[in-house]
Amino acid sequence: MSTTYKINFDFTSSEQRLILDYLQQNQYQLLGYKGAKGTGQITAGVPTWFSVPFGNIFGMVDIDYQPKYKVYIFNKAKIAANTTIEMQSLSVEYGLGTSVIFNQDGSFSTGSESVPADSIRLKNNRPADTPDLTVGLAGLVNLPSGNQYLPFCAFTLPPQNSLNMTPQETICLFAARTALQSGNVQGNAAAPGCEFSFSASTIEYFLQILASTYQVTNVPGTPGVKSVASGETLTKLLNS
Repeated sequence: MSTTYKINFDFTSSEQRLILDYLQQNQYQLLGYKGAKGTGQITAGVPTWFSVPFGNIFGMVDIDYQPKYKVYIFNKAKIAANTTIEMQSLSVEYGLGTSVIFNQDGSFSTGSESVPADSIRLKNNRPADTPDLTVGLAGLVNLPSGNQYLPFCAFTLPPQNSLNMTPQETICLFAARTALQSGNVQGNAAAPGCEFSFSASTIEYFLQILASTYQVTNVPGTPGVKSVASGETLTKLLNS
């Protein structure tokens, strides 16, 4: 059974409730990003994994996810900042260590190649004269709106080529006044936030929002997080 990783917020105190009210009144969103490694990463940035309006949040809030993945395909090869990736073809769930083939008709099949145990290998089996594809992994996350597979990484994959995609348990979170949606490619942090990593020894983080700066950080006395300044490069934080 997969490990469930948990991100917890508690907006029941008077201080946190006042902060939440400000975030709600000023159209802030909680933005989440997740790391991955692989060749051919797009250079414009990383897809926003999830975006939750603070208007959807109150009280005790748990965002949890399991390391479960689907492969997505987007038929645009050139990805600029602020492009919103569309999962035009989405596979069934695949476990790590699986070889996956994307076929010309838009279907997926399982390959026979040997794959590292921490990766999913994808082959673009379309003919050599077809355009490059943007591909990546969608991770399962449980938000206030429900369980969803949402994209968190993006790579360029030419026809008849393969790549290994290796998800990382590095997470960045920000509270930002923005209208970003899941899949929107961002190069830099939109606000001060935090970075942390899940592991077998740390599967849960207890977080809060600071007054004035509205930075996401850990609750004192709980597992610590690293501060991220507004403007920092997301690819370096997540994928290095």
